[in-house]
Amino acid sequence: MLRSAAFPLTLLIAAALSLSVGGMAAPARAQEFKFTGAGSCGASNCHGSTKPRAEYPRLNESVVWFQKERHAKAYETLTNEKLKSGVKPSKIAQTLKIAKAETSDRCLSCHAVNVKPALRGPKFDITEGVHCDGCHGPAEKWLEPHAEKGWTHEQSVKLGMYDTKNLLLRAEKCVSCHLQIDQELVSAGHPDLLAYELDTFSALMPPHWRDKGTWFTTSAWTTGQAISLREAMKQLAARASGNAPAARLDEAWSKARGTAAVFRHALPADGQKELDQSLATLADLIGKGASDRAKIAATANEVAKSMDQVAAKMAAKQNDKASTRALLQNISGDADNVSAAGVRAGEQAAMALDRLYAAYSKSPGETADKAAQAALDKLFSGIEDPAKFNAKQFATDMKAFRATLK
Repeated sequence: MLRSAAFPLTLLIAAALSLSVGGMAAPARAQEFKFTGAGSCGASNCHGSTKPRAEYPRLNESVVWFQKERHAKAYETLTNEKLKSGVKPSKIAQTLKIAKAETSDRCLSCHAVNVKPALRGPKFDITEGVHCDGCHGPAEKWLEPHAEKGWTHEQSVKLGMYDTKNLLLRAEKCVSCHLQIDQELVSAGHPDLLAYELDTFSALMPPHWRDKGTWFTTSAWTTGQAISLREAMKQLAARASGNAPAARLDEAWSKARGTAAVFRHALPADGQKELDQSLATLADLIGKGASDRAKIAATANEVAKSMDQVAAKMAAKQNDKASTRALLQNISGDADNVSAAGVRAGEQAAMALDRLYAAYSKSPGETADKAAQAALDKLFSGIEDPAKFNAKQFATDMKAFRATLK
């Protein structure tokens, strides 16, 4: 179950315009290897087949990527002056005093795999946007051998492949990239990605992989949210200490608060208490005009630091039907508080309940309930236009969803 049609357009536009190859630094050895480019993966007998296999890898991954995936068009947005969002890259570049967006490291760091020229292989092409190398790392040493019989994923990782099968590393790669838009870019007109959730955004991509396990979605949500909250708090701290305009600070606070209001339900009681105390401190400081920006930054950084340990625990936790059901009940049961935290919390709640219920309803002994699906549809309708978000109605809709849980 994935309600992409009802998903807020602001989020999808921002997702298409805020793609990055950044995130966690690559291991020291991997930084020595060359990035071979998407062209090295797209041969018909590799990942460019037009006749996909039934099993994974299907060998059409490159075709799917370039035909259907927004990441592949990330570079193109730097030269497209007729984007549906109305954003004009040339205007943003002019405001930032950049000659051309498509040649600026500041823009290419997110809209392409912008590695040093010395690390670019013969088939590497910067205009391919965010391609295979962006997520899977430099393929120079493992490109040829990884197709050999008996070759393992672990062998590729030792030779520079980024381990996206590791959920924590995947979350680091995706989430910390998507929440790295600085306030100067936003002030210049670049869309800000105001809500991100790892499993939802992964499901919106055309799949070229298969995740195993009934409760993988639950783990992806909890791990991704821990990293999301960390990065949202880092952004809040950066804007507080970087003299960002009040509007940019409020946006960062809304994002961090919204993520925390929902994710807190994945924490044990002591963790909830600690997070709630930090949120109360931040709410008080920002509510008083945000005059003490140093304390705002310090408090946000403390939360961000604590999320490193939380994320590792979430990635290692074995989820099951009971834990997934508890998350569904606890999040939807906190309807009034979540809704009061604003539209960003509403977005996080809708995405969380949608993905968690998708996993729960497919588990042994369960089926998707029409009433639950209708309730989820209403939640997504309630966040489609952030300017029209009605907290009272959203809380009512969350309660309606909770009533459907058996």
